[in-house]
Amino acid sequence: MILRLIGISRVTILRLVSTLTHAAESCGITNAEIESLLRMAYLASRKVKDLNVQAYAQTHILNETIMGSIALARLLVVLARRKALDTIQGLKKAPQGLSSSTCLNHVQQITNPDVIRRFLKIALQRVRAYIGQARDHSSANDNAFAMKVFMSAAELAAALVAFDSHTEGQYSAEVQGARKELILALGNAAEMAIRDRHWQQALYFASGAVGAAENIPESEQLDGKVIAKNKRRVEQARAAISGK
Repeated sequence: MILRLIGISRVTILRLVSTLTHAAESCGITNAEIESLLRMAYLASRKVKDLNVQAYAQTHILNETIMGSIALARLLVVLARRKALDTIQGLKKAPQGLSSSTCLNHVQQITNPDVIRRFLKIALQRVRAYIGQARDHSSANDNAFAMKVFMSAAELAAALVAFDSHTEGQYSAEVQGARKELILALGNAAEMAIRDRHWQQALYFASGAVGAAENIPESEQLDGKVIAKNKRRVEQARAAISGK
């Protein structure tokens, strides 16, 4: 029980870190504070070797591997958006405000382009693995849990897409296909919500999938049938909501 609670606490902290990155500017979070969190997220993203979905009772929080990957990707997105990644590699001393729980060597290692490339490749593999796991749960009519796994896969894929955007194609080869996986994960999450008649969630996910597919490059190899299916899901959800 104690180990289980410790695990839940770790994943909850990673969730908090990921959430804070979306408000980094409005909350005045500094680069040094973002960098202080890199090692924790990096270690969590490496911790679990298998990709089997694990959910803790009642909380439905996914394991440290996926949550650690999401947190690390989101931290890198913030640094990329601020054009700070190249600056970090040239630092000679730790920046003011860097936590004593880490050091400049750790920060520079994690933000090294070769390490980032390796992480991006592994993260995309995890997105695909989790989509596969979610489909297995979907086939077993475990719609609620499948939706949560699809949502987490979509969250990680979205972070990869955002990182690619802010790094202006420097890592495009490593994240090739992430946008397609984002659309698939969102579309499938919408389908799970439709099955359980959660129409507002279905509309949210399906609309996101349709939006992500706009101007998608041919290199992503997204089947046009997927786009059409997601548009039908949007219309189905809207019709159900308006009919209430």
